[in-house]
Amino acid sequence: MLTSPRYHDRSLAAEAAIREAFEFNNETAPYLIYDAGYWLFGDLRDNIPGDYCDADPTSMIRYQTDGIERHMAEYDDAYIPFLMPWYGTGVLASGFGVGIKFQDRMDPAVDLAPISEVEQLKDLQLPDPRRDGLMPRVLDTIATMRQRTDLPVGVTDCQGPLTTATQIIGYDKMIYWMHDHPNAVHDLMQMVTDALIAWVRLQKEVAGQSLEDDAYVLGIKIPGGYGGVWMSDDDCVIFGPDLYREFVVPYNSQVLKAFGGGAIHYCGTATQHIDNYLATEGLTAIQSLCLDKLDEAAKMRNALAEKKIVYMAADFNVADDYIDDYHQALFKVMGTRGLIVASYIAPAITLAGGNYQEARRDGLATGKAIEKAIWKYNRA
Repeated sequence: MLTSPRYHDRSLAAEAAIREAFEFNNETAPYLIYDAGYWLFGDLRDNIPGDYCDADPTSMIRYQTDGIERHMAEYDDAYIPFLMPWYGTGVLASGFGVGIKFQDRMDPAVDLAPISEVEQLKDLQLPDPRRDGLMPRVLDTIATMRQRTDLPVGVTDCQGPLTTATQIIGYDKMIYWMHDHPNAVHDLMQMVTDALIAWVRLQKEVAGQSLEDDAYVLGIKIPGGYGGVWMSDDDCVIFGPDLYREFVVPYNSQVLKAFGGGAIHYCGTATQHIDNYLATEGLTAIQSLCLDKLDEAAKMRNALAEKKIVYMAADFNVADDYIDDYHQALFKVMGTRGLIVASYIAPAITLAGGNYQEARRDGLATGKAIEKAIWKYNRA
């Protein structure tokens, strides 16, 4: 486990608490008040440096380290400080030729898919991480973060094979071609999987990470022995179980097994994939932003718990007058063993009724109110 010397003891204690949850030996759920994020969504515009995603990572390092120092001064939760080279969700796709749009004080966005005909897939080549797309910028940022700080550095945002393939060809063609050109889609998924495994391995080498440790799924450290990789699988929610079983499960399994296991993230409800996730080799945890659909999330959580797979329940900060009720309901339907809870503090938004609304909140006051509610209801 890589740690900062300044936060070494606290990091070890946090990982020990998380490990108890992975062992299903925890009486209370480890929790994170995640206000030291690396993404920009949900932060107030005047807090965001305009050059955050520039090739020179100075602003990125300052923004993240300032957030870490504030957090560590205010909370004693299960957060383990680390830095993240953040250039949006399309870094691997950019290596395949997908355009990335940089918008003022916003997270980088993926442009339209460059492939329109199935025949074009024959010309697709594996990317060179030291030359193609944003991949060289990520490697340079990892190296710079290591040079300038004593904090561990995670890999950049890790979109899984499904999302990356969809970024390359588009949602409409992915769905049609699964039916009309299944062999071509399988070939694409295998190429993306091979590229993702090689890409994560290289980042870990540059970051000085262990292949089977030092993974942070949306900021939550996976304890050593439970895998060294995580990936986002947000598009799972729009696919039925049969297509997902054929075109996604085998490739997710390859990625997880390459790093001794790990976690998958998605946002929303994916109960149609309970059996698919249980059949995914190497899966040790699911991290999900529930979007306030706690009863649906509990169905996934309870099914995973039977197989001793951890569930990480998360959401962006709910409305002030809903904080207590939300956390009472969360622990009522989910219990605590094998559960980890994360609240992502985003002062520019409010979550209520499954929808985000614009807001202007005091991040510290919101975080403290959420922590108080967790303390109140977090018990076996």
